[in-house]
Amino acid sequence: MSKKQKLYKMVLRQYEQIQTKNQHQLQKNRNEIYAACPRVEEIENEIALVGVRIARMVLQKPKDTQLLLKKLKKAVSKLKEEKKQLLNELGFSEKALEINYICNDCKDTGYIDNVPCHCMKQKLIDLAYDQSNIKEIVKQENFDTFDFRYYSEEINEHEGWSPNDNIKKIYGRCMDFCYNFGTTFQNLFLYGETGLGKTFLCNCIAKELLDKGYIVLYMTAGQLFDMIEKQQFDNNNQEEKEDIMEDLLTVDLLIIDDLGTEFSTILSSAKLFHIINSRMLTKKSVIISTNLSPDELINQYSDRLVSRIAGTYIMLKFFGDDIRKKNQENSI
Repeated sequence: MSKKQKLYKMVLRQYEQIQTKNQHQLQKNRNEIYAACPRVEEIENEIALVGVRIARMVLQKPKDTQLLLKKLKKAVSKLKEEKKQLLNELGFSEKALEINYICNDCKDTGYIDNVPCHCMKQKLIDLAYDQSNIKEIVKQENFDTFDFRYYSEEINEHEGWSPNDNIKKIYGRCMDFCYNFGTTFQNLFLYGETGLGKTFLCNCIAKELLDKGYIVLYMTAGQLFDMIEKQQFDNNNQEEKEDIMEDLLTVDLLIIDDLGTEFSTILSSAKLFHIINSRMLTKKSVIISTNLSPDELINQYSDRLVSRIAGTYIMLKFFGDDIRKKNQENSI
């Protein structure tokens, strides 16, 4: 079962729990109110029979339909007023004998005319955040908090332009990636020295897409390779192993951070190629960040993996001063 299917299942289970809780509360109120004042139950029954009375009287005297409806409406209004007064005397609100919906639009079903309600969409987003591994960090690291002032405006002689101009271009590329996500298939490869904002921008993209309802899975390369090794050699929980690989292949966006820092084997590298290649064939986007240069990537991974990345990913090179060091120096 894919992660998206599991999220839908979890949300539907939440709605079932909400409905059950509401029904139990309603029944508890009924039992307490009816025991304290049987007249309230009589009024409820009388109101429920109004529809039957209307149908019968219309059939008997069709010419007097409007007059009959007016009389019955008046009678129902009188009964409701009496019920309201009795409930107030018992210390209950007039809605104590109605279900208290969390979402009045879909009546806590999750759907309106077979279309997912806004509350279901929000629940899916909330769960997607929980499953993404970055729920807390994106509160601080997002496009709104990205600060260009950390990047020098001085021209870098080797690159031919400034780190500030470069990061603005990269930032724009990342924004475009989010804007076109779902309509244009793209992969991003973020590379450069440590402390230049690669992980920060990965988190920015993740938050933007999670807020739009997409399923995003963020993993460091170390976490991913550990998962691959366990999946290969753990003979237990076969179903869980299949679910893990399905998630890696089917989530809307897979982010692999810090590629090159992990302990890799021939087997894990082959699995990584399988993940990247399969997602490319099904047009499922991947973002990779690494401290390795393209030349170093060639030395560490297979030719076919590097070729696949070089041929299908937008390469974004980061350069400049280490932001983490700057922050540490400023805090001293």
